[in-house]
Amino acid sequence: MSSSLKKQTISGILWSTIQKIGTMGVALVSNFVLARLLSPEDYGCIGILAIFIVVAEVFVNGGFASALVQKKDPTDKDYSTVFYWNIILSIVLYAVLYFSARSIAEFYKIPLLEYVLQVQGVIIIIHALSVVQLNKMRKELDFKRLSVVQLVATTISVVVAIVMAYSNCGVWSLVAQQLVAALITTALLWYVSRWRPILCFSIKSFKELFSYGSFMLFSDLLNSICQNIQGLIIGKRYSVTDMGFYSQASKLEQVPTTTISYVVSSVTFPVFSKLQNDKERLYTAVRKSIKMMNFLNFPLMILLMVVAEPLFVILFSDKWLESVPYFRILCIAGIVNCSQSVNYQVTAAVGRSQAIFRWNVIKRIVGLMLVFVGMYWGVEGILWAVVFGSYFVFIVNAVVAAPSTGYTLQKQVKDSIPCLMLALVSALFVYPIEYLCEFSNMPLLLLQSIVYIIIYISLAKIFRLQEFNETVEIIKPYIKRK
Repeated sequence: MSSSLKKQTISGILWSTIQKIGTMGVALVSNFVLARLLSPEDYGCIGILAIFIVVAEVFVNGGFASALVQKKDPTDKDYSTVFYWNIILSIVLYAVLYFSARSIAEFYKIPLLEYVLQVQGVIIIIHALSVVQLNKMRKELDFKRLSVVQLVATTISVVVAIVMAYSNCGVWSLVAQQLVAALITTALLWYVSRWRPILCFSIKSFKELFSYGSFMLFSDLLNSICQNIQGLIIGKRYSVTDMGFYSQASKLEQVPTTTISYVVSSVTFPVFSKLQNDKERLYTAVRKSIKMMNFLNFPLMILLMVVAEPLFVILFSDKWLESVPYFRILCIAGIVNCSQSVNYQVTAAVGRSQAIFRWNVIKRIVGLMLVFVGMYWGVEGILWAVVFGSYFVFIVNAVVAAPSTGYTLQKQVKDSIPCLMLALVSALFVYPIEYLCEFSNMPLLLLQSIVYIIIYISLAKIFRLQEFNETVEIIKPYIKRK
């Protein structure tokens, strides 16, 4: 990796980290307040509708956005073609959701869903207006300005949601939070991005981008449906309250996994795209990315399983304790989510969109089968199906990526073992604290977390874990500078 690209990559990772940690912090504060003001039913309504919004946004954000980042030298014609296509498509998708809203509400026997979906669906059009600006800045590794945009939008939207929740607006507080975040993000991206669409729609560009993007689109579509299908089943087969408990557990579990995978993947996808013709450098970049994420993600997931109960009481109050078992199961799935994301990203970056699509069909068929079997054991059965599905996806993604990188499944598993063992050993020392010391929730959470981090870092240093040394080397220059 050239020194310039390496510098851009490290800078991108750091700014993405700042953005994600910042937005995560704001989101946690938001949840801390909103979970006390709103009911599990309010969160359940939003959770039920999530699959419809997510799937619609995949059509807008999916294939063409990835195609623009993957393409070596996209032109203004390429960008403008995607921009106008996204606008048209988003309007059509919103119309479909708007007129389907009543049927969806009747299906779940929750009349309120009709109006919520009709308002919430506007987000699709708002996001479509800034997809090109967002991905152009990603391609240019301009993560500093992207981070500022996301932090500002998240903060303002949270303030709006809290004010509305205090005014007894219920589920509309959550809807407003999403709409305000989308509006501000789009406005700021237009302001900070120097790109503006030209009056051009190129059929040639459309066909060229579609040849790659169509497979990515359908792959992302399959991923989104299967990742959200459990919410669809829980919302229908059980109760909106169960859906609320699941939604809160899922949301909290995704904070660390999506933070780490987003930070690394948002930077590595354009980097992998630049390195796609240099297998040796690509191998090094992929291996470092996966090892670094494992070093951070493994201990986080295991620590969260240990401190789940006091964490939920502190963040959301006692009324959300039913979410704890769901959360712990999802954390087991979350252990491999970051690794599977990198393997997916590198396969996409080298242009193997057809392979991604073919294998995604297999992965998701297996995943759906597991979920349908798991639902006979209740909500927890569905979530254990998600766990098995996640590990199957990890295996497949690693196998599919290997021909492009040389980084095989066996090598990935071997590289993962040291971090996993240190994380588990650290947990063995920390878990008994709950039973040995009679502390209230906050002191218990702080004590377990501090002890865990100290033990994990100490073990990493004692055993000279390569990932630890590399993390220190990346951070050290920035600490010295400050």
